[in-house]
Amino acid sequence: MEILKGLATVNAYPALYLEKYNAVIVADLHIGFEAALEKDGIHIPVSMYPKMKAQLTSLLDETKAERVIFLGDVKHEFGEPSVQEWVEVKDLLGWLMERGVSVDVVRGNHDNYIIRILKKYDNVTLHDPVMFLEDIMLAHGHKSFEIPSEVRVVILAHEHPAISVKDKSGAKYKFKCFLVGKYKEVDLVVIPSFSPLAVGVSINEAPKEELLTPMLHEVDLGEFTPIVVEKDVGAFKFPPLKFL
Repeated sequence: MEILKGLATVNAYPALYLEKYNAVIVADLHIGFEAALEKDGIHIPVSMYPKMKAQLTSLLDETKAERVIFLGDVKHEFGEPSVQEWVEVKDLLGWLMERGVSVDVVRGNHDNYIIRILKKYDNVTLHDPVMFLEDIMLAHGHKSFEIPSEVRVVILAHEHPAISVKDKSGAKYKFKCFLVGKYKEVDLVVIPSFSPLAVGVSINEAPKEELLTPMLHEVDLGEFTPIVVEKDVGAFKFPPLKFL
């Protein structure tokens, strides 16, 4: 589904495809999240990384993309990379290098010390704090920043957007979604998390002041359109948030 000119969702993947650059954008993998949960006494029996890698494989196979842009929070720990993060991030980057895919990493708030891993790979470029593709500006979203006058589109992550809806029986369901709207005169897109463990924040229920992304505090969220991505239905556009 094309959400802006040259910018589209890909089936049910929590990812965007940039046609002009033959690139896919994914964010918030939070590799190593399971190890962090284990420290808090929450046991996740299997790593989510193989599932994310398989999903990314299918995404690249379907789009034939030659470039992957990670829009922040590739890893989860705020401090030094955990053993799980070292092993799985290195596997991810090595696999992408073998595929001949170039990689851009836009640094997120969880990506401290990630340069120690990235510098081992010639196909990886780190962008901190923002990345530009002509008139497209990409940032993780945890910081405020100035938008140059030539920018037409801003793409963010960080918030892990989702919406909650009820069926006729009153049962509630949460779905990951993209958010599409305006920030002043610029098109703004917020992409959902790629991690299966980070389902997200119900944007249609959360108080605006509790949102984590500074830029979202400055917009009328009611005018934003959620585009749900769900395995059984693909991408589905809902009415603006003010109607949900």
